[in-house]
Amino acid sequence: MKKYFVVLFIMVLTAMISMANFNLVIGPLSRSLGLLEMQSGGLVTITGICWFFGSFVWGKWAAFNRKLMVSLALLGYTIAIVAFALIVDHVQQELIYPAFLYWVLLGLRAIAGFFFGAIPAIAQDYIIHWTSAGQRTGGMALFGAANGLGFVFGPALGAMFATHSLTTPMYISVGLLLIVVLIVGLWIPGESIGEKLRKEARLSPWDSRIRLYMAIGLLLSTMTIMLQVTIGFYVQDRLLASAQEATRMIGIAAIVGGLVVAAVQVLIGRFPNWRPDRLLVIGLASLGLGFFIFFVAPAYYVLAFAVVGIGIGFTMPGYISSASLAVNEGEQSEVAPFVSAVQGVGSFVGPIVGTALYAVQSGLPYLLCTGVAFGFGIWMVWRTGWKT
Repeated sequence: MKKYFVVLFIMVLTAMISMANFNLVIGPLSRSLGLLEMQSGGLVTITGICWFFGSFVWGKWAAFNRKLMVSLALLGYTIAIVAFALIVDHVQQELIYPAFLYWVLLGLRAIAGFFFGAIPAIAQDYIIHWTSAGQRTGGMALFGAANGLGFVFGPALGAMFATHSLTTPMYISVGLLLIVVLIVGLWIPGESIGEKLRKEARLSPWDSRIRLYMAIGLLLSTMTIMLQVTIGFYVQDRLLASAQEATRMIGIAAIVGGLVVAAVQVLIGRFPNWRPDRLLVIGLASLGLGFFIFFVAPAYYVLAFAVVGIGIGFTMPGYISSASLAVNEGEQSEVAPFVSAVQGVGSFVGPIVGTALYAVQSGLPYLLCTGVAFGFGIWMVWRTGWKT
């Protein structure tokens, strides 16, 4: 059984790396192609929208054969990435009207987002079926660790190979994804062990049992993306750093934050019986404190990234485990697409909200995140009574 979890970890890690290194290079890549900043943002936004819809579609299709569906999704996602990179390389050799090029690239990113939606949704579905209620938090910590490390190694990989060409990180991702397809095909069983037949889907994101946890998941995803899209401007404006210096400073801090996320997941994995609601309270409080540090003391940005990393590390397995354990056993498979979908929603809501607030006042995104995180944390304490 352990090797199956290792495969899931590698699969999610590789997928998140590919998504993160694309987000790193899309800005300079768009400028080199003559696209506008708004068009660059559109390429990211459409990915998140299609990720959202893909989570539900693939979640339902996975009821027939998880292994086949996730393998097809990985292949489709890989093909979309390599097609994007090849077209970009071709355009740099020949003149193509930017308007036409943009719609082609937008379509490819829509396809990539749709296929990508299957990967976290089906990975979580596997974990739900391979773990008991007492093991759920530890299993989801593995998923959280893959997410956290993906957003560390993704930018690092992009920065390392983008000096050769801006599409090189995409080709590296393609190679890694093809290896993952092979590993999944060889090692993952066709269906989960001891699976019961699924009941007809009846679950809704507005179900009173899970809507709070879905709201927390959306909050976490949105806050994370808001930080990613605004921190570069914030460091330049508040610390008077150049673009190059700000990139270096943020890169180091992001690595620290990502490693903290992974360390927290390892800690949770060692103590899988920790209550998910307790994890949520600790995580939300840490998120609020981290964003407050960004707001009042931007010079301590490394510390802020570390504290936010603690928050992400506790909150992610907390809300996923809480949602899956709040419903009946026959409904638990229906939770995974919702959990994946809120990540997709956050990936296109975050840039819009974050940049709009930053345009009003540079510290406003961080102040808002502080208040909302503390607010949800207090709500969780009131709801659970901090039970032991």
